[in-house]
Amino acid sequence: MKKFWDIFTDKLGKTIIHPQYFLKYFEYQAVLEAKKYAKGEILVDIGCGRQPYKKDLLPYVKKYMGVDHPLVSKKYNSNEKPDLLADATNIPLPKNYCNITLMISVLEHLPNPELAIKEAYRITKKGGTFITITIQNYRLHDEPYDFFRYTKYGLKKIIESSGFKISKIVPLGNYPILASQYFNIFMLYQIKKMFNKGLVNNIVATLFIPFVIITSFASNLLALVFSKLFKEDKSGSFAIYNLAIAKKLNK
Repeated sequence: MKKFWDIFTDKLGKTIIHPQYFLKYFEYQAVLEAKKYAKGEILVDIGCGRQPYKKDLLPYVKKYMGVDHPLVSKKYNSNEKPDLLADATNIPLPKNYCNITLMISVLEHLPNPELAIKEAYRITKKGGTFITITIQNYRLHDEPYDFFRYTKYGLKKIIESSGFKISKIVPLGNYPILASQYFNIFMLYQIKKMFNKGLVNNIVATLFIPFVIITSFASNLLALVFSKLFKEDKSGSFAIYNLAIAKKLNK
């Protein structure tokens, strides 16, 4: 099931038929920011997972370095292996190593997030950039390694207490999109629970997949329409993610 899901996401994750379309779209905003600041320099992708954005970033950097935890990395089915296996709080790279440190959907999974950001600060050069996107509203996932949710205020505090200076924080999402994603994800998890519970359940779950894809498409489309009708939630009250860009001003 997981292998099928990874293939489906790699092929169609950026299309509106994907149940997590908005989640993938918002995550990609962090990649776009990384491209802006890359300028042919070294980028370290902390918590890189299956490295879904490596190919997108490679043309923009001199060197891409993927870092993931050795225990977490074992869970992924991918031909692309991380360049380094290490805890985010203790990365075996020298001080002032890179120009960009990137964390995409990582902070919520770290038991010591402030230590991890301090480690990102250590390996980032003066004048370098720290980019992170993390969850404000989402269901429990990747349990038991799901520890925190971040408002824009909490994210700003934890980043600046680690040494970086915030350039901007952008809330991503609004109520129609949030409602759509929760509905889609609820259906996905119902299918997931049915698999590996006998042949009949597996058949029913498999037959249910096209229904979920069609319903998710309708849900995503409605969310897009209603998002246009209502004013943008600039305060971030119903944001799914918060995207932060910060600079290292000191040595």
